[in-house]
Amino acid sequence: MKILVIEDEAAIATFIKKGLEAELCAVDIAPTGAQGISLATMNTYDAIVMDFHLPDLVGDEISAMIRNAKPSVPILVLSVEADIDIKVDMLSVCDDYMTKPFSLRELTVRLRALSRRGEVLHGNVLKVGKLVLDSNKCTVTLNGKPVPLRNKEFALLEYLMRNEGIVLSREMMLEHVWDMNTDPFTNTVDTHIRLLRKKLETEKRRFIQTVPKRGYFFSVSKS
Repeated sequence: MKILVIEDEAAIATFIKKGLEAELCAVDIAPTGAQGISLATMNTYDAIVMDFHLPDLVGDEISAMIRNAKPSVPILVLSVEADIDIKVDMLSVCDDYMTKPFSLRELTVRLRALSRRGEVLHGNVLKVGKLVLDSNKCTVTLNGKPVPLRNKEFALLEYLMRNEGIVLSREMMLEHVWDMNTDPFTNTVDTHIRLLRKKLETEKRRFIQTVPKRGYFFSVSKS
């Protein structure tokens, strides 16, 4: 998953970022409402975590502006406000609400649930040939045997499998799997593709197909 966190308290933002990255998420941080709106409208995110009180805007204003540009992106609000009336008001413009202090484990579970809404056809278990990826358990098996993958390898493979048959550019993969601070001129995508191929492919079995000057797409190819 790729998550946008709109939070002005650096310690909380860092806490969330590290915790979500440990759960194989790519995370961008915006310290103000205006920056959050800008990132949310320019990029594609699986979900947005947003503090209710930002230095420049409040939660309902931010949600409304994001909704105008990206009506389907799930938004989860974090706030110290426990007042039921505020919660009811916020749930009219967002998808979920958690009161600070919060459990990082619960936050992760809620974000995964939000990101799955409207994507029932994709499901949690992806199968291409004899390759199986379980996004809930974070496991990959090939011919029934486990395939050990590093965090970014897993996230990249999931992105490729969820877009089976679609040509994905390096820029698209960088945007979805890595955060916005990644050097756009880096060869990290190609490096991770080589690592995945080494772990998944043989001379007679190919999963990741190269499209010269365009990128890669995922499908089973046997020769």
